[in-house]
Order: sequence, then structure tokens, then C-alpha cells
Amino acid sequence: MNRTVTATFGNEDEPGSSVSGVERDLAETLIAALRGDRDVEPPEHAEAFGHLTKVIAQTSRVIQHLEAFRELGIVAADKTSPYADRQAIAIAAAVPPSRLYRILERHGRPKDRRSAQPNPQADEE
Repeated sequence: MNRTVTATFGNEDEPGSSVSGVERDLAETLIAALRGDRDVEPPEHAEAFGHLTKVIAQTSRVIQHLEAFRELGIVAADKTSPYADRQAIAIAAAVPPSRLYRILERHGRPKDRRSAQPNPQADEE
């Protein structure tokens, strides 16, 4: 059985809408995660050490990318309004409030919005 697959997203004619060489175990896990499945299975297709480390490396790259994407999404949600519900953002991101505030502060978003100067452009965006 092939250990790798090609994943295609959206229109196959668009450049960048597919990727080859995705380890089958990672692809199946991504599908399960996107479906909301709660059961996590260990790798089934990779058995040799080299294959397992390749699955681990691909998984680590995906996690790092998704973490960065989630952080940028948190900041974008906070920028939608000066009254954005930070508790709802923290719940959606599955992070505790302390981590949410560290993320926001790292991106120049003040913890205490009352002391911040209003940004009239934020409402226009």
C-alpha cells in the first residue's frame, strides 16, 4: 500500500491547490480532525523508524503552521471591533485568557483596551 497520498483542495486547476507526498497516516489524521472525530489513532501505515520519523516531521510542520495561523486569526478577530468578545475568542481558540493576552500583546493589541487610543480605521476594515 502507498504510504503517501496527494491531497487536493478546491479546484485542481488552481496552482497550489494540491500537494504530493503527504504521509498517509497524517492525511487520515487531518481528515479525522477536520470531521471532528475525537478518537486519535496511532500511525497504521508507517512501521519502520525512518517512515515514522517522516510522519512525525510532517506532523510537526503542520502543527507549527496551524499554530501561527491560529495566532493570526486571534489577532484578526480582536481587530474586528474595539468591543470584540475576547472570552469568545479564547474559547474558540481553546487557549486560556493569559495566553490570549500574551498573543495579543505580542501583536501590539493592548490588554487593557480602555487605556488604548481608539483607532477609527479599525471600524472601516
